[in-house]
Amino acid sequence: MQTTRDTRAGRWSMRGGVLLAAMLVALVGVFLVAQRSASAHDHLIPKTVLVKGEKELQVGRMVKESSWTYLDGEGGLNTDTAYYYWSFPEVDRVAAGSEMRLRIFKDRQPEVFELAAYPKVDERGRPSGTKRLLSASFEPVVRDGLTVAWDAVFDLNRPDRHYYLVGRGHWQDAEGSGEQQYAHWAFHAKTRPTS
Repeated sequence: MQTTRDTRAGRWSMRGGVLLAAMLVALVGVFLVAQRSASAHDHLIPKTVLVKGEKELQVGRMVKESSWTYLDGEGGLNTDTAYYYWSFPEVDRVAAGSEMRLRIFKDRQPEVFELAAYPKVDERGRPSGTKRLLSASFEPVVRDGLTVAWDAVFDLNRPDRHYYLVGRGHWQDAEGSGEQQYAHWAFHAKTRPTS
């Protein structure tokens, strides 16, 4: 009696294993691209937060205006322009001399950036008083080897003072349109009095 072995089932098991492994690699790749793209897409205005040390104090509020031009996916351009009411978040208290960070969740540093501090707001909630431009330096925020945000690093030196902060960032679209993109964000901090 001669015995024959059916190898078809073994071949299908091996093919299934290879197919499953390929699908797993593809899903991981899609997940990683999606993670990177969430912070990189030029068609989205970046989120901003005010940070002290490792603590996120407040999310920036969109104020004044923004304009974002991007490719529409069909060979044309879309421009989203919006005008916002002035509004500042609730105040966060910090020590005078604190190093602060305005974190911009975009993988590219702004080409132009301005951070203005005002001492008060008027009855309509708009910044008021003498505008003072704060000096800021930029540092990348890197996670898993990728730049996911940029920190504008600055100091709040004057004791017992309200800082109504307005950050403005400009970029040139890097996904095809080449147009300018800009937005304004508002934050509010107050330094404690010195003892």
